[in-house]
Amino acid sequence: MAELDEVADDLYARPPGEFVAARDAAVKAARASGSKELAKQVAALRRPTVSAWLVNLLVRADPDLPEQLLSLGEGLRAAERSLDGPALRELSSQRRALVRSLVGEARRLARPAGQRISDAAVQELDATLTAALADAATARDVVSGRLTSPRAFVGFGSAVPDGAVPDGAAPPRLRLVRPDESPKPSSGTARGPGRGKQRADAEGAAPRDGGRPIAADDATPQSASDAAAAERRARREARERRAREEAQAAFETAERTATEVGERHAEAARVRDDSAADLERTEAAAEAAHAAEDDLVRELAETRRRLVAAGKASAAADRDADAARQALRRDEREVAAVDRELHRAERARDAAAAARDALPGG
Repeated sequence: MAELDEVADDLYARPPGEFVAARDAAVKAARASGSKELAKQVAALRRPTVSAWLVNLLVRADPDLPEQLLSLGEGLRAAERSLDGPALRELSSQRRALVRSLVGEARRLARPAGQRISDAAVQELDATLTAALADAATARDVVSGRLTSPRAFVGFGSAVPDGAVPDGAAPPRLRLVRPDESPKPSSGTARGPGRGKQRADAEGAAPRDGGRPIAADDATPQSASDAAAAERRARREARERRAREEAQAAFETAERTATEVGERHAEAARVRDDSAADLERTEAAAEAAHAAEDDLVRELAETRRRLVAAGKASAAADRDADAARQALRRDEREVAAVDRELHRAERARDAAAAARDALPGG
């Protein structure tokens, strides 16, 4: 595990464009050393998006940041649970200031790496930090230093909009009503004992008189009017109940859709960043291939120049060789002629010597 932590810390500190190549190199090194399990674990590490890499930079640059995020987030949630409006407003102000400060710090930290920071990446960074302050599980992912994708807060709670909490009041909270659950009457509908009984009698389908149901013929015009009003109220309440159930179902559907779209967005962003990294690698490979081609073209041109020069030198050498052969033949003929003259001279000398020796007294 220590080896994996060391490799992961190195990988997630790198810009996203370097992650894949560095991870592949680490996998090869682990396999070469015989650590197959480590190689498998390293290969499973996911490339971070730009916004996730910025979060990792922040966590690594400031050792106090994890504790700051966790404590501020817990304070926000505690203030919400206790319905402490002033405390929640103060902590929300701190949250906004901290997120703005961290976004600026992330831009500064990313500058030496030469990584381009798009507006979309900044928005994802802001949303991720806000989500970390609103949700403890998200905060734990963020402070790990190995975040791979952005996070977004989905739901209600401490991540309240600016100015949403009035003075002296707690933030609004929504209660999800199940379709099979009847809404409870509000406190504003409470009545005294006598008045409540009168309303019950007015709304009942069969009011009682001394324990005996009153027949329809016995009903007075006033009681018939009350019964009609009660029926209208019942129909209205049924419509309102159906409307609440439909609204609740629509909310739950919209929430599921938002979550699914958020996940698809994060996956699409990862695919996009992987494609961008692939493009960078292929463009770099193409540039290297073009440079190699240029080098070969220059070498070919130089080779052709040298070949032409060598051809000219060869032709000149051939001409010189022909001239030398012709000169050699002339010299050989001259040597042969001189050789013949030498033989004649030697014979003449020998004949003169013989004649001299033949003379008397010789």
